[in-house]
Amino acid sequence: MPLWSLLHAEEATVRVLLDAASRTAKYAPLGVEALAGALRELPGWRCDGSRLVRTLRTADVWNLLERVVDVEEELDHHADVTLENGCVTFTLWTHVKDAVTAADVELAQRLDQVAAAFTPVRAATADRG
Repeated sequence: MPLWSLLHAEEATVRVLLDAASRTAKYAPLGVEALAGALRELPGWRCDGSRLVRTLRTADVWNLLERVVDVEEELDHHADVTLENGCVTFTLWTHVKDAVTAADVELAQRLDQVAAAFTPVRAATADRG
């Protein structure tokens, strides 16, 4: 086998290992301090057990959800979405870890960016009680 072929194979192996390490870190459960820090950077989100939760209300729910799906597909990570009483509630957690991970925080940040483009009907409260 030519030397360049061996080097290319080794480079591909290193890339696979780095990708695996990155995915492992991305899906590691966040500790209490890391989760608290993430929540400080995510206004409107709250922690509900081992879940991140945010409720929004907009007149353009379907367009919002279409944009959310695009982000979810891009990140290969998905929110649980509940539609109730004119509100959209996003619940995030990494199912296989049953915990909040960096992947959930990244998705929450991206959902905030999407939501910023939509005018709220009125501020939805975090606790609809």
